[in-house]
Amino acid sequence: MKQYHRFGLIFLSLVFVLVLNFSSAEESDEQNYMDELLTEDEYPQDMDTLEEFIQSYYLLLDSNEYLNRFKFINQDKNVFQNDAKTLKPFYEKLLELRSGVRDRVSVYQIGDSHIQSGYFPGTARASLQKYYGNAGRGLIFPLRLAGTNQPDDYKISSAGGITRNSSDRGIGGFALNASATSSIDISTNSFFNTDNSFNKLSVISSSPGLSPKAKVADGSETFANWNEYSLRSLMWDKATSKISVKLYGEASILYGLILEKQSPGLLYHSTGINGAGFYNLLDSPNLFKQIGMLNPDLIIISLGTNDAQGKYRNDLFASNLKRFWQLLRTYCPDSAVLFTLPPDSKKHGKHNADLEKLEKTIVDFARQNSCAWWDLSDVMGGKGSISKWRKEQMASQDYLHYTPKGYMLQGYLFYQAFVKSYKYFSENAGIKER
Repeated sequence: MKQYHRFGLIFLSLVFVLVLNFSSAEESDEQNYMDELLTEDEYPQDMDTLEEFIQSYYLLLDSNEYLNRFKFINQDKNVFQNDAKTLKPFYEKLLELRSGVRDRVSVYQIGDSHIQSGYFPGTARASLQKYYGNAGRGLIFPLRLAGTNQPDDYKISSAGGITRNSSDRGIGGFALNASATSSIDISTNSFFNTDNSFNKLSVISSSPGLSPKAKVADGSETFANWNEYSLRSLMWDKATSKISVKLYGEASILYGLILEKQSPGLLYHSTGINGAGFYNLLDSPNLFKQIGMLNPDLIIISLGTNDAQGKYRNDLFASNLKRFWQLLRTYCPDSAVLFTLPPDSKKHGKHNADLEKLEKTIVDFARQNSCAWWDLSDVMGGKGSISKWRKEQMASQDYLHYTPKGYMLQGYLFYQAFVKSYKYFSENAGIKER
């Protein structure tokens, strides 16, 4: 009996530990795949070599001959759906941008680990900015200082004064505590074969806020308060790819940084959070409030993969989707909205059939609430297509995530759908670009 009693105590202790770590286990699993992602023989380990690999692959994506090689991709279906009316105000702004009437159009994408790795949004951003103009890298965050993986087209380091805030989450996906004399070094590169230099830096923090100071020629400062948040900016004349910044003011919570060029174009912000879904972002009110600070012309919602894991309940998902929408619309009542349906994946070793239920719920919701959608799963080949992507070394061995070139292909397909849908609108609206 003593042996059974001892076993029972051990079992209860293990259960207790599992309960304590449940909230972080999902994110840890998501991060583990990033550590293993580049172990494929095809991918170089050295960062400089990886950058060359990515840039060469990016150029390859421009080749129709390369894309036509993948017969399972449904290029005919690669368009936005339900967009004629729902995205009309957004398309009109793009027309004004292309005609020189408007200087800036902004996009904000929120997603999970498919987005946090940076390959999907990085490819989409670089491609779209070549077409609509480059207004800057947009939103960035010191994700490595927060203890998680970060896109490769920028680096942020700190000499001190910054620590992780594990109880908060903002526009950058995470939050950091910053002292009154914090310092950060920011550098960008041409990882996606695009110019990421900048001559405007903005800091989003809690009030009273932190002001960026740097040794720049002809620098000027602006600041604005938005409810309980601070948005303070530093602008200068000559664009740079590297800057050392002191953050002055009072100790605050750092939520995000924005890099911009003072030139006309598209500004494409993105936030990816490992393990995120509609269900677990509902407890992050600061995130929704700060999206309102950006006031994006288009919001792209790239969630759903994690909602379809475990024991899926469609009624619960529909409820979470509705609550997510209510929070978003509270702070962004006028932004056009586009859902990207989750890519194909497996669960328990076979096709995740719950994805079809989830996707139908999103599509029905989008119709009822005047939103557009892009059916990534259908475009990439439909049910079971992740096996074909894996065969081409574009999907990870967990059959849930994708390799760098897989995410980049998805980002390029998104760019094609974006431009194709925009052109169809402009041609059928009878509007000619100047």
